[in-house]
Amino acid sequence: MRNVKVPIDMSSEQKELLGILSKRQLVYLVVGGIILYSYLPVVYKMLAGLGWIIAGLTAVTSAVPLIAGVFFLGFFKGKNEMNLDYYLWIKVQKKTQYGSWRKGN
Repeated sequence: MRNVKVPIDMSSEQKELLGILSKRQLVYLVVGGIILYSYLPVVYKMLAGLGWIIAGLTAVTSAVPLIAGVFFLGFFKGKNEMNLDYYLWIKVQKKTQYGSWRKGN
């Protein structure tokens, strides 16, 4: 039997939104945007009395961890070219797989 090399990666997720984003990545961006939209105005208003520059810098600084988390979970590949969120989910579930096993009845 002859082996034929396929010129595209058949196992990766399909980029369905303009050929750039997959549905999973779009969900990460939308949820991250909703979370940012909900707490950035609160952070800004809490510190608005100190000046708009300080309040703006604090709001942007508080957004950096969420943006980094969305980027790494949505767009970063972990070991074996597996999506990082899926890889971490497998690692978390592995901890619950331990038990006492016996052979036979």
